[in-house]
Amino acid sequence: MSETPPYDALESEDDIEDIMRVGGGTVVLDFWSETCGPCLAMAADFEHVAAQFDRGEVRFCKVNTETHGNLAAPFNVRSIPTLLFIHDGKILDAVVGKMSAKTLGEKAEWLVSKSQRKPGLLGRLFG
Repeated sequence: MSETPPYDALESEDDIEDIMRVGGGTVVLDFWSETCGPCLAMAADFEHVAAQFDRGEVRFCKVNTETHGNLAAPFNVRSIPTLLFIHDGKILDAVVGKMSAKTLGEKAEWLVSKSQRKPGLLGRLFG
């Protein structure tokens, strides 16, 4: 019996629409493939880091580009792995290539801090 992974596999346009809408939350989105060496090398680190965060704080998601390449096309994904750091439908950063668990954890913390920023001028100045 396998445990539920600490991330969500996105498999439909509705799944993508859900995270890319205003109010879609804070999301780390990994575009990967089963035939990509760096993707496979990063898989355990991605799962480990995802398990460290509460899903209400930041949601970790994966799109398998082998089986759902159509979901990568709107993001102009040219190389994998590609990780997008999204808050409320806005891509705040993108990283192409394998990330270590340490770097991924730091980027996720950065994303959470951005999501907690106050709106308006003061939030932009001091957030």
